[in-house]
Amino acid sequence: MRNSSKRPSRNPVLTQNFGTTRRFLLLAVILTFVAPAHAAAPLPAQSGKTEYVIKRNGDPIGTLKIDFQRDGNRLVATSDYSLKIKLMAIVLYRYDKRMVETYENGHLVAYETDIDDNGTKSEIRVTRKDDTLSIVHPKGTLTAPIGLYPSTYWPPATVEQTQLIDSSDGVLMNVTTVESATRDLSIDGRTVNAKHYKMSGDVERDLWYDSKTGVWLKMKLEGSDGSIIEIERDWAPVWKRGLL
Repeated sequence: MRNSSKRPSRNPVLTQNFGTTRRFLLLAVILTFVAPAHAAAPLPAQSGKTEYVIKRNGDPIGTLKIDFQRDGNRLVATSDYSLKIKLMAIVLYRYDKRMVETYENGHLVAYETDIDDNGTKSEIRVTRKDDTLSIVHPKGTLTAPIGLYPSTYWPPATVEQTQLIDSSDGVLMNVTTVESATRDLSIDGRTVNAKHYKMSGDVERDLWYDSKTGVWLKMKLEGSDGSIIEIERDWAPVWKRGLL
């Protein structure tokens, strides 16, 4: 199996056998996002709720829902990420993750993650202290410069970053992102002109953003079992995906 990340990760991807599913699921689909450390990067003018569908080889396996709340120069983005592995109507495995990002004047000032990995719980806490970010993760603590983003990918300035805070592990990841093309993207029955970027380094991702608004539209990666994992914009009604 070919690993989609150059750095060992605890996140696996679905495989045909449930025993190996557990090991591979989070590697590819949960990784679930940094501008130069001294400059505040612009954030998209989003508000309200945005929803995405998570797919493996074209089949839906979960949802990502992001709620944007603005108050002046303060933006709070709350994301709920949910995956289920089923055998017929029986849920064999589930992964739930809530992420809360707080930005002020374009800078990350707080990030909280609570993860329930089929009953095993963990958390990450990031807070700003003067000109640094204090990160508390399951394996310890570290300090990072301001200006970093967690790997939630929705900020369009993600593509300008050279480091990311791993949104599931809390460690720092080194990345390089280049623009590939700008062309129409067919997504959920719509056609949107999108900028396509390729990210490499500690993780490898394809990312698409609306060329006019900067809104995140899609992410694609190859799982360690060769499956294709996609997270893509999902417009209402969401019930059409049969995921509720």
